[in-house]
Amino acid sequence: MINALRGLRSITIKARRILLLMALIFADFILYSVLLGILTSVPGFDELINENIFATLIVSELIFIFPALPLYMLITRQKFSDILPLNPMGWKNAAYILLMTFLLGPVTALLSALTSLFYPNAAEQITSMFTLENLPAAVFAAAVLPALAEEICFRGAALNASKGMSVITAAVINGILFGLMHMNPQQIPYATFLGIVFSLYVIHTRSIFSSMLAHFLVNAPNVVLALTLADNAGTAEATEVTLSAISTLAVSAAVFFLMFLNVYKRFRSYNLCRNPPDYPGGNTQ
Repeated sequence: MINALRGLRSITIKARRILLLMALIFADFILYSVLLGILTSVPGFDELINENIFATLIVSELIFIFPALPLYMLITRQKFSDILPLNPMGWKNAAYILLMTFLLGPVTALLSALTSLFYPNAAEQITSMFTLENLPAAVFAAAVLPALAEEICFRGAALNASKGMSVITAAVINGILFGLMHMNPQQIPYATFLGIVFSLYVIHTRSIFSSMLAHFLVNAPNVVLALTLADNAGTAEATEVTLSAISTLAVSAAVFFLMFLNVYKRFRSYNLCRNPPDYPGGNTQ
């Protein structure tokens, strides 16, 4: 019991900067909520926000960056380059990440399908508003911007704040925070899973560009896929299809995840040879 308490205290001490960053982001949510409450009293503003999904998406991403990140860097006396691993990832790592992201597709689909049985799919509700006419804006707001803002926040500042932790501990904590910050029960499981994987990408490649690429590769196909579906609103009929297909999806997820693990092992070995095993967020042992 004493050792467990000491271990918890040690992790808490090491995680002080992470807690600071999350507190600042939470303060951002409060600030934006207050401002939104004030602006809704302006005639026509409510209609503008409700009719422009892209404005809402852009604001929701800015919450992760401003003013939380500048304040965090000011308090911790760090520069932007201090908290982001800006090393080039290389074409081979890009190929690995492309393949691994594809192999993770059935796993994330399974997690999303399972939670959709109990909670409405928020992502589907948003993408149902996309059309061919607003495709460029949709890709930017739902794929490019999250890959930049969320990765800078979580796999940049938060992962950098994990100094002194082991790789697994840092990745798991990062994934949990990433999942919780989505603040939607339907998204939390698969967002947590992806957050852990994205953290491992950055730890091994020492490059924020690896998780940015992976994040974009996860989101962009969903935007395009939304345009090919006749009904993307999550009806009872769609739920029945999900229930009937869940066992098949589970088998596919298991097979593809085993393939992912094999590729990940090669990816990790390649980067251990490419980089010394001492990533700032922990060791790779």
